[in-house]
Amino acid sequence: MRTTPLGWPIQAVWCVWVQPVEPGEASNPVAARWREAVHSALAEWRTLLPIAIAPSPERAQVTIWRRRPPLGVDAAGRPRASHGRAILSLRGARGTPASGVEPRVTVLISPDQRPQALQATALHELGHAFGLWGHSDQPADAMAEAPGPQPVLRLSPRDRATVRWLYSQPSPLRSDP
Repeated sequence: MRTTPLGWPIQAVWCVWVQPVEPGEASNPVAARWREAVHSALAEWRTLLPIAIAPSPERAQVTIWRRRPPLGVDAAGRPRASHGRAILSLRGARGTPASGVEPRVTVLISPDQRPQALQATALHELGHAFGLWGHSDQPADAMAEAPGPQPVLRLSPRDRATVRWLYSQPSPLRSDP
């Protein structure tokens, strides 16, 4: 688990915006399947964390986009493709300058996956968005470093225990509702 120079990137309530299906995409099954998978993953995280849906990306701490992430680089410096990515930044909180700093996370989830793989990718990347900036060595965990043979669609007991531990830690980034 990694932290930031200002502490654990956690919030008392997360405001999340999900890219909508545009009117011209209403008959696009890929867009609808993507949105359903993301909302299923959000529903699983809501069993553990308070999450509010934001009306616009500007009002959200977490924005989720239907996009293929750009190529990354692995530890050996080789290009590496992925189906999802969470990008953390620390920005001034909404409101007055005295509000301080809060985490902002951009989540990119490729629509080019099978439905269960989409949901598993969303579950994993949302784990990063909600503060789990590390990976598990157990393939049955949503936060496993590499997907196992079966997509993980539910948070494991280990995932849940890690979240409970993380949210019990002090952090100046945590905002009260």
